[in-house]
Amino acid sequence: MRLVLVCGASILAFAATAVAANHIRATMSTSSTKPVAGTPWRYTIVVKDQNGRPAVTKARLQILLGTVVVGCLKRTAMVPCQGAKAGTWISFKGKRKGVVRWPAQSVGVKLTFQAIVVAGGRTVRLRVPVTVLPVP
Repeated sequence: MRLVLVCGASILAFAATAVAANHIRATMSTSSTKPVAGTPWRYTIVVKDQNGRPAVTKARLQILLGTVVVGCLKRTAMVPCQGAKAGTWISFKGKRKGVVRWPAQSVGVKLTFQAIVVAGGRTVRLRVPVTVLPVP
């Protein structure tokens, strides 16, 4: 697997891309790498098969502190949690958009937003570094 991190233009603040051996291409873009606590922070995950068509996918969203899972998506909200398998699987085909509101206690902490994506029998991890800013 090859992992490429690309700083995007003004529209996309950050994008992470992974290409698995069976040619599944997964990308995640975010509205910023420095979200403001309590305000909507957007992410988009796109997964395509080897022919460029939307792929049937499931993903688990997690927040990492270093390599340790400290938060995850459970049902419809990001909550504190632990363990590599923590979080609810989200099923979608091709594209998933979502919003996260980072809590005030995460201000100033260097975190990583991670999507574990499973499609076409392959698993890829997409990661975006995040440092939450205080409300101005």
